Amino acid sequence: MKNRNFFFQQYDKINWVNQDKTQLNVAVNKFVIDEIISKGDTPISLFDIGSGIGFFIRMLKDKFGDNISISGCEPSKKSYDYFINSDTDKGDVEISQKSFQDYTTDKKFDFVTAIYIFPHFIEIDLIEIAQKISAMLKEKGKLIIVVSNEEYLRNKLETKKDLFIEQNVIEFKGIEYKEYLHYVEIPDMGTVIDYDREEDYYKALLEDNGLKLIKKDKLNSDEYICTVFTFEKE
Repeated sequence: MKNRNFFFQQYDKINWVNQDKTQLNVAVNKFVIDEIISKGDTPISLFDIGSGIGFFIRMLKDKFGDNISISGCEPSKKSYDYFINSDTDKGDVEISQKSFQDYTTDKKFDFVTAIYIFPHFIEIDLIEIAQKISAMLKEKGKLIIVVSNEEYLRNKLETKKDLFIEQNVIEFKGIEYKEYLHYVEIPDMGTVIDYDREEDYYKALLEDNGLKLIKKDKLNSDEYICTVFTFEKE
């Protein structure tokens, strides 16, 4: 599947208003804020890829208030409109209704966050996306990405074969990495289609673009297991 628009258009069918009821979404956002972003200095400049209905942004504003400036992009008009009409504090928040591939900026950021966003990018866009993220970060700036935990998801696709769609191979720098297209059942929200790729591929791709992996965490809840990567601009 090579239609990049499909991966954000499908989210118009998801019941995003229940996002704060999904245990893992709350836990992931809190971990990223408390254990990574809060460890840096303030004020903070942050770019959020795929801001959705602004759930993560609301948590950031609740934590940092005026000590954070937030930019971001959200290609789904339905999600973007929901955020714009929500009561989230919009002070020093600028979200564009564009895909990350179409977004342009000259700003430099302390953090770029991509929470469950890389599984929506098609493989042919990933090198350009990595280059763009690297260019957007300040020196020692950090990229935080969250994806499904590789081991957990492989086991799930083995036991729930109806979730599996297809397997592909990505070749990068002479090494082959596995890529799986599959359904994801999001509690209280709905079902979407995502890509899952070997975690070593993301490390190789991003480190090739000047982003060194400095931290890797595994978060577990009753609903799901995910991996949180923290990369630093060299």
